[in-house]
Amino acid sequence: METNYLIEMQHITKIFPGVKALDDINFTLKPGEVHVLLGENGAGKSTLMKVLAGAYTPDAGTLLAEGREITRFDPITAKKNGIGIIYQEFNLVPYLSVAENIYIDHMPPKMGVLVDRKQMHQQADKLLHDMKMNVDAHALASEIPVAQQQMVEVAKALTHDLKVLIMDEPTASLSEVEIQQLFEIVRSLTKQGIGVIYISHRLQEISQIGDRITIMRDGKYICTKDVKDTSPEEIVKLMVGREIVDLYHRNRQKPGEVALKVEHLYSEKERLSDVGMELRRGEIVGLAGLVGAGRTELARAIFHVDPYEKGDVTLLGKLADKKQSPRDMIERGLSLIPEDRKRQGLSLILPIAQNIVMASLSKINPRGWIRAAAEKKCVDQYIKELNVITPSSEQLAGNLSGGNQQKVVLAKWLCTKAEVIIFDEPTRGIDVGAKKEIYAFMDELVKTGKAILMISSELPEIIGMSDRIYVMRDRKIVKELQSNEATQEMIISYAMEGAIEEERQDG
Repeated sequence: METNYLIEMQHITKIFPGVKALDDINFTLKPGEVHVLLGENGAGKSTLMKVLAGAYTPDAGTLLAEGREITRFDPITAKKNGIGIIYQEFNLVPYLSVAENIYIDHMPPKMGVLVDRKQMHQQADKLLHDMKMNVDAHALASEIPVAQQQMVEVAKALTHDLKVLIMDEPTASLSEVEIQQLFEIVRSLTKQGIGVIYISHRLQEISQIGDRITIMRDGKYICTKDVKDTSPEEIVKLMVGREIVDLYHRNRQKPGEVALKVEHLYSEKERLSDVGMELRRGEIVGLAGLVGAGRTELARAIFHVDPYEKGDVTLLGKLADKKQSPRDMIERGLSLIPEDRKRQGLSLILPIAQNIVMASLSKINPRGWIRAAAEKKCVDQYIKELNVITPSSEQLAGNLSGGNQQKVVLAKWLCTKAEVIIFDEPTRGIDVGAKKEIYAFMDELVKTGKAILMISSELPEIIGMSDRIYVMRDRKIVKELQSNEATQEMIISYAMEGAIEEERQDG
């Protein structure tokens, strides 16, 4: 019997420079179903959905909406075909009201050229009421909680003639109560025949909300199954079933004294709960977990970017005051290489040289005046050591490749003479050659007695580079593993819902 699909994606391929992000992908969506799209970070899930939403044009393949082929790929055409998407990074304008955000691209007119704000707020109030959401339509988007911002994104999508709703990691920042509230909205949509594509890493959500699952791995289609016919063990195996690439060379050694210790750390803002960990000189400690687990939030709290109410952070034997700033932590020997190098790690409009010295000006120029020769010595040293490919240290950082930009960020923090370095996604978006160089340099750092905390979503990288591994889930550390005993299956099972029948081996 032929199935009438809302969406059919046939043999979709998408190539970025040097990377085949999608390789011959097939995907279908039925009316009134929740189709869960699964895969590790980097599997290609979001890229596939951006093709469907018109943000990307595929290099090959066919897209059908209710049996009609779509040949034009842009967000407006996608909306006309009833396709809406809620990205993991919200697209709300913070200084507009909730109502203005909901109707931002089709505000009700008044006298032809004005906006009928009264009607707009009435419509927004009714829509939010129908969703059983207690949200003030007059409030600024920046003033409402993250959970309500998520609901506003849903409301925004519903103002169009919606047939397909794509939700990318919708529960990453929600509490359990808020998750259940979102699920009720999803169920009400499917009762109306709307198809929902649901991207998630949270294994426990699949049986609650999903009808079918499709699993992707390394940009390839693996399989599609009914949720009722799958088990957590099978899903984990299908998601991580690949060999570890032989990129990682470590000169492992006996670790030295404790360089960083975190005890019973609580943060209300970031919902970190009783986090404890330690990091020794001469070792790389991996921090694994899925989107929303709290890894970056923990790093920011340790670095004193974000506040924490309870707990202790001890750096190089000295207890850090909760009121200290990131500048204080830098002076004491800590550095944080952020996951978003372009927005948080670099100034793209400044030369390489200025980027490298910007975090260590007070150390290079202790008396307050510029010592050009000392700055140049530091810049030249790290350009050479890290093999930054550039015609000159005066080249703008924005003109470098991703791998060379990452090396400049690393150089900036090494110039501070840090003893403890936090790497947040150190090789995201860079090529294999640059990865090898960064891995080798990390190994050299710990050989000299530095201590590294490495946050990564790439499980082969975590296992290959780490001496020990902490796994985070729901804003707390749930497991510590030795790298020689860890497997990808083991890490992802703890990260998703705890070990699957952990006692099986003991029994």
